[in-house]
Amino acid sequence: MSRFKNLQKQLGFFTAVSFYRKLKSGNLSNLRTGNLVHQFNLRNNPFDYATFEEVILNEAYNIPFGFEPKFIIDGGGNIGLTACFFASKFPAAAIITIEPDTDNYNLLQLNCKAYANIQTLQCGIWKNDTHLKIENTHAGNNAFTVIETKEAGADTIKALTVLSVIQQFNMPHIDVLKLDIEGSEKEVFEENFEKWLPLTKVLIIELHDEMKKGCSRAVFNAINKYDFSFDTKGENIIFTNNAFK
Repeated sequence: MSRFKNLQKQLGFFTAVSFYRKLKSGNLSNLRTGNLVHQFNLRNNPFDYATFEEVILNEAYNIPFGFEPKFIIDGGGNIGLTACFFASKFPAAAIITIEPDTDNYNLLQLNCKAYANIQTLQCGIWKNDTHLKIENTHAGNNAFTVIETKEAGADTIKALTVLSVIQQFNMPHIDVLKLDIEGSEKEVFEENFEKWLPLTKVLIIELHDEMKKGCSRAVFNAINKYDFSFDTKGENIIFTNNAFK
């Protein structure tokens, strides 16, 4: 499907025309769609458009939870579109969006600043509180991977566990935990998940075995220690904690 036809299908003809003209001109600021309350911005690169297409046009996170989430953690926030989507759909929810990359994070802050229910955090998510280093700096801004480093430096990124995020923001539990963390799920689910995974009502995760072998095994091994149901939507796997029912 052509880019314009996909825009038209999701946005309607007139909004699609306006959006398409902005795309062609390279002016990707103050964009509007019907499923976000506020305007948003993209950079003129294929990675941001791919994220926009996945999150906003195709509504990858428009999932029927069957309840109104109060506490949402968006791990791998990228440029903030997922957090904005959740904030628009669930205005009463407290949303924490987490992104390690500085360029992404700067745009994430811009896109999220109009939403009073979003708080932003620049760091990675890992199995322990530590520092990380970007391993493949040549990758696009939605595809880089990280490795642990013991010492902080100019080129390192702060990393927290999911439990540390919960404690920092005084969350009693997590209603929705979305993780798209480019292979770091392997480390996150290999160790130190026992205190936060049982507190997670819904986990939405994209697995990246093509980037790091063992991601799926680590996630399913951890999940199988608890009573979760399993579903899929697009590239996302959705686990629902039956202990909350």
